[in-house]
Amino acid sequence: MPVIVATSADAPVDFDALIDLGISKPARYLGNELGVQARDWSLAWQSAGVRWALTYPEVYEVGASNSGHIILYSILNSVPGQLCDRSYLPAPDLAARLRQRGAPLFAVESRRPLSAFDILGFSLSYELGGTNILEMLELAGIPIRAAERGDLPLSHPGAPPLIFAGGPTATSNPEPFAAFFDFIALGDGEELLPEIGLVVAEARAAGLSRQSLLRDLAQVPGVYVPSLYGPGVDGVSIEPLEPGAPARVQRRTATPMPHYAMGLVPHIETVHDRLTVEIRRGCTRGCRFCQPGMLTRPARDVEPEAVIEAVEEGMGRTGYSDFSLLSLSCSDYLALPAVGVELRNRLADKNVSLTLPSQRVDRFDQNIAHILGGTRKAGLTFAPEAGSQRLRDIVNKGLTDAELLAGVRTAMENGYRKLKLYFMIGLPGETDTDVLGIADTCQALQRQCSDLGRLELNLTISNFTPKPHTPFQWHSVSTEEFRRRQELLRRALRQLRGLKTNFTDVRLSAVEDFVGRGDRRLAAVIEAAWRAGAGLDAWFESAERSYAAWTGAIDAAGLGGRYRQLELGAWSAAEAMETADLEAFCRQSLPWDHIDSGLDKRWLAEDLQRALAATVVPDCSFDGCSSCGVCGPEMGHNVVIAPPVIPAALPQRAPASDRVDRLRIGFAKTGSLALISHLDTLRMLERALRRSGLPVSFTGGFHPLPRLQLALPLPLGVEGSGEWLDLEFTEQVDPGLVRSRLQCELPPGFQLLSAIQVEVFGVSLSQELASARWHFVLQPQAGPLTSEQWRQARASLLAAETLTWNDTDKKGRPRSRDCRPFLLDLQWAEPQPAGSLLCTLWASIDASGRSLRPEQVQHWLGERLGQSLALSGLRRQALLLKPC
Repeated sequence: MPVIVATSADAPVDFDALIDLGISKPARYLGNELGVQARDWSLAWQSAGVRWALTYPEVYEVGASNSGHIILYSILNSVPGQLCDRSYLPAPDLAARLRQRGAPLFAVESRRPLSAFDILGFSLSYELGGTNILEMLELAGIPIRAAERGDLPLSHPGAPPLIFAGGPTATSNPEPFAAFFDFIALGDGEELLPEIGLVVAEARAAGLSRQSLLRDLAQVPGVYVPSLYGPGVDGVSIEPLEPGAPARVQRRTATPMPHYAMGLVPHIETVHDRLTVEIRRGCTRGCRFCQPGMLTRPARDVEPEAVIEAVEEGMGRTGYSDFSLLSLSCSDYLALPAVGVELRNRLADKNVSLTLPSQRVDRFDQNIAHILGGTRKAGLTFAPEAGSQRLRDIVNKGLTDAELLAGVRTAMENGYRKLKLYFMIGLPGETDTDVLGIADTCQALQRQCSDLGRLELNLTISNFTPKPHTPFQWHSVSTEEFRRRQELLRRALRQLRGLKTNFTDVRLSAVEDFVGRGDRRLAAVIEAAWRAGAGLDAWFESAERSYAAWTGAIDAAGLGGRYRQLELGAWSAAEAMETADLEAFCRQSLPWDHIDSGLDKRWLAEDLQRALAATVVPDCSFDGCSSCGVCGPEMGHNVVIAPPVIPAALPQRAPASDRVDRLRIGFAKTGSLALISHLDTLRMLERALRRSGLPVSFTGGFHPLPRLQLALPLPLGVEGSGEWLDLEFTEQVDPGLVRSRLQCELPPGFQLLSAIQVEVFGVSLSQELASARWHFVLQPQAGPLTSEQWRQARASLLAAETLTWNDTDKKGRPRSRDCRPFLLDLQWAEPQPAGSLLCTLWASIDASGRSLRPEQVQHWLGERLGQSLALSGLRRQALLLKPC
């Protein structure tokens, strides 16, 4: 393998110049999570055969908690010769700074520009997420369209990376996004991505051109190369342009690998701040509206012992206090009760809680209710989807009113008083009676459960959008009809108490539908929408801007008439057709017909007819085969594991709260850890304590926490060289042993300096604080100052009887305080030639933790000197304790 020579294009960005306190949540970009492999990036970079960057097109808090993203990252880094880094959508403030300074978007660990990698992989899991991908490509300095990336071999310094997408939206219908990607990875990536890496490494070593490499990749099952395909004679279907390209590209399937889920633990709070272990992939319930259920067949259960081992080991390695078992339908994992009880038994003294995604209410019984929660009982979510039995039969939900009531009553019998329910409106065959049935269902549940207490419901009402590869892919919806039905339901729900309701914005639902079932003409729309400001479309606060950007882009592309036809078009047009006309209608070409999901298109059309007849199809994991076309040698078969015997449940134990010993630990928090907030520091310490296995004492109550106190929070971005924390234990401990065991679990930059025993029930640490010593640098902004000017300003400051500081309290109310009592002393050396001054401040701390901040001294000195001063190099050198 040839040695890859580093060039200036490979050089890391100037991270310290880009990421400072002017950037919100700067810890997002540190790339220093627990589990990141320590490596010499210069050496690793040169020796790697192929260099990946998995780029998640959402902000860090979303991407870093996505289990698929972490699993693929972990797998790629385990393959010899392959190197994988990560990147996330920068928040608007960093994006603006990158543009302003002409700096490229970078990967978080190596801090190298994304353009320096060989392959960039984007997760495309949402129809409107394409704009975020274009944003990242532009910030990386990479041409956004595949046709503009040339034909240079990847080994050439000027060659841009290969750009690909994976995920459910990319697999479902890649055509609207085809112009932006060199290739698409269809289906599961655990086996597919390493295969792609091997092909790319060989082509890179051989110096193949980009187009030749793409032809090779097109031969890998599951890889779709859009440039090798084009519209057929009907203008809709997609056909190969070269003889070697397969006519249809088949989706890949893989066996879940739960062990890789514990790869990374972020130091900041993320959206899903817990260990997530997959227990079952695929769903065969056959809900006709559900694209994930159709696109992930066959169902594949994970061996119960593998789940138990992954959770037990993962909780020990990560230090999380919560774990979640992941599946499209956890209740269909028949081993769930046995696995759940066994995990609760093994983790009974670990102070952890189990959460599950949305539950099948018809399978929610006492066994499942028993395993949920733990120390903290999380919320519970059910998805009836429709408000009437007839409509649930049409969509093949397989849920009766009696089963819904039984599941809700079981939840209430186990202490749940607030439930979240998901419903949809706009489903095929829906009438006003079905819409109002949602309100009737909620009212009936509250009435029929009143003997168990007051039931509060949190409703999410989403708008049905037809999805490719489902029996309802031919369905027609109307935005105007959505608005009418939403208002009809709002009026009905206003009559009920104990309800909170959230309705999905009908405008964005329409755009999702337009893009999700579109063709290659949509590339111009997506690009124009991005240039008009559409981005972060999943977030409610940008809905107005996003809708205006999208509709403007649709009009500019000449597709406005087609979009308005969709908005105002026929409601459930397929229902009005005769059988022969419906069959002919369903035989027409669709833009995604060349994507082989395994589902037979004829079976989907037949299932649409069964839906119109309200015929329920049983779950083929537990009943007979429904002949959908998926199962076979290429994609495998359903793997359903028989339920093991449920073990006897051991009594749950509250976390140990005895207070036997107490240590006072001195520590330093330096380097990049200064960019981690106080709350995230506490979270990091709690997880480190869990991993250490030390006999820590916990508080009582609903949410037990370690008896841990930090002396005085460090401001964000400030290093501390002499900080203190107190920690209590349930037994006598050796201070040196505690220090060494805990240090092993802490990241570089968090150093434990000392540990001594103090009285367990003595004065709290905050009451022991006497003063703080600060070091910082002041730089005049209007020219150098003389030593005499500095001296006079200092003398005036120390002689002042009052030092008034005006600000606002936590509620935004103005307040004024005299801070003079906190100023003990201010010293400095002679000014440097450049005019800067190295200062040392001594500030007292009162019993409430109030003190003086260097920024206040900066302000008061600036007033006395008649010019503004810049503050830098801020460090709290020491927190000084009262003498014993």
